[in-house]
Amino acid sequence: MKQGSKAAYTGKNLEDFVRNTLLRHGYRKVRKDLFPSMIGGGSNIFTEHFSVGQNIYGNDTVVDFILYHPKKHPDCLIIEVKWQQVGGTVEQKYPFLVLNIKECYKMNTIIILDGGGYTKGAETWLRNQVGGNLKGVFNMSEFQKWANDGNI
Repeated sequence: MKQGSKAAYTGKNLEDFVRNTLLRHGYRKVRKDLFPSMIGGGSNIFTEHFSVGQNIYGNDTVVDFILYHPKKHPDCLIIEVKWQQVGGTVEQKYPFLVLNIKECYKMNTIIILDGGGYTKGAETWLRNQVGGNLKGVFNMSEFQKWANDGNI
């Protein structure tokens, strides 16, 4: 398997993990075109690959997951999923992601980072950026615990 194909495959596994966690916690997946009209209702819903507006360069930004919970996340919660299994330049995109979260996203956001291929310095930097609407940076087990504690 080529490097790009392997990265997409392993990243999809982390997306599957998040999707299954949301489903187990009572969320229902809805089509992205229906998601905006369903916000404000009484259902816990989510969708994937949803456009949240423009990034710092003025281009459309699509987030991995967005969810709505009438009590816990009435203004929605964005979940960005970043899997990096081997070292490379992917971690150089972390500052771009954080800047977009803090300046362009209008909703609270968490990042799930896993795979072990990023440097310790990159992980530390990313975790130190928590504040404002960036509410947390978790690995898979931390996210699972966070969800199990009733935060999702």
